[in-house]
Amino acid sequence: MTTPSSPDSPDAERPSREDLDQQVRDRYGTWRDQPRGLACAVIAAFMILTTVAFVFAVVAVVAAMR
Repeated sequence: MTTPSSPDSPDAERPSREDLDQQVRDRYGTWRDQPRGLACAVIAAFMILTTVAFVFAVVAVVAAMR
Protein backbone atom coordinates (compact mmCIF):
# COMPACT_ATOMS: atom_id res chain seq x y z
CA MET A 1 0.00 0.00 0.00
CA THR A 2 1.33 3.45 -0.85
CA THR A 3 1.16 6.42 1.42
CA PRO A 4 -0.19 9.71 0.12
CA SER A 5 2.39 12.44 -0.21
CA SER A 6 2.34 14.93 2.58
CA PRO A 7 2.36 18.67 1.91
CA ASP A 8 5.74 18.81 3.66
CA SER A 9 7.38 16.37 1.24
CA PRO A 10 10.47 17.58 -0.68
CA ASP A 11 8.55 17.18 -3.95
CA ALA A 12 6.05 19.84 -2.89
CA GLU A 13 8.68 22.60 -3.27
CA ARG A 14 10.12 21.42 -6.58
CA PRO A 15 8.79 22.90 -9.82
CA SER A 16 7.12 20.57 -12.27
CA ARG A 17 8.96 19.07 -15.22
CA GLU A 18 7.10 21.42 -17.58
CA ASP A 19 8.19 24.45 -15.54
CA LEU A 20 11.81 23.30 -15.61
CA ASP A 21 11.65 22.65 -19.35
CA GLN A 22 10.24 26.13 -19.93
CA GLN A 23 12.97 27.70 -17.79
CA VAL A 24 15.66 25.90 -19.79
CA ARG A 25 14.06 26.93 -23.10
CA ASP A 26 13.80 30.55 -21.94
CA ARG A 27 17.42 30.59 -20.77
CA TYR A 28 19.20 28.65 -23.50
CA GLY A 29 16.72 28.36 -26.36
CA THR A 30 16.71 25.23 -28.41
CA TRP A 31 19.23 23.85 -30.85
CA ARG A 32 17.05 25.20 -33.65
CA ASP A 33 17.61 28.73 -32.37
CA GLN A 34 21.37 28.50 -32.93
CA PRO A 35 22.09 26.65 -36.18
CA ARG A 36 23.67 29.67 -37.85
CA GLY A 37 26.62 29.83 -35.47
CA LEU A 38 27.20 26.10 -35.58
CA ALA A 39 26.91 25.96 -39.35
CA CYS A 40 29.32 28.87 -39.67
CA ALA A 41 31.86 27.13 -37.45
CA VAL A 42 31.57 23.87 -39.40
CA ILE A 43 31.95 25.64 -42.74
CA ALA A 44 34.92 27.66 -41.50
CA ALA A 45 36.64 24.53 -40.19
CA PHE A 46 36.02 22.75 -43.50
CA MET A 47 37.45 25.67 -45.46
CA ILE A 48 40.55 25.86 -43.28
CA LEU A 49 41.21 22.12 -43.43
CA THR A 50 40.63 22.07 -47.20
CA THR A 51 43.06 24.94 -47.68
CA VAL A 52 45.70 23.25 -45.54
CA ALA A 53 45.27 19.98 -47.45
CA PHE A 54 45.54 21.81 -50.79
CA VAL A 55 48.71 23.62 -49.73
CA PHE A 56 50.17 20.33 -48.48
CA ALA A 57 49.34 18.65 -51.81
CA VAL A 58 50.98 21.47 -53.78
CA VAL A 59 54.11 21.31 -51.62
CA ALA A 60 54.24 17.51 -52.06
CA VAL A 61 53.93 17.80 -55.86
CA VAL A 62 56.61 20.50 -56.03
CA ALA A 63 58.92 18.42 -53.82
CA ALA A 64 58.33 15.34 -55.98
CA MET A 65 59.30 17.27 -59.12
CA ARG A 66 62.72 18.22 -57.78
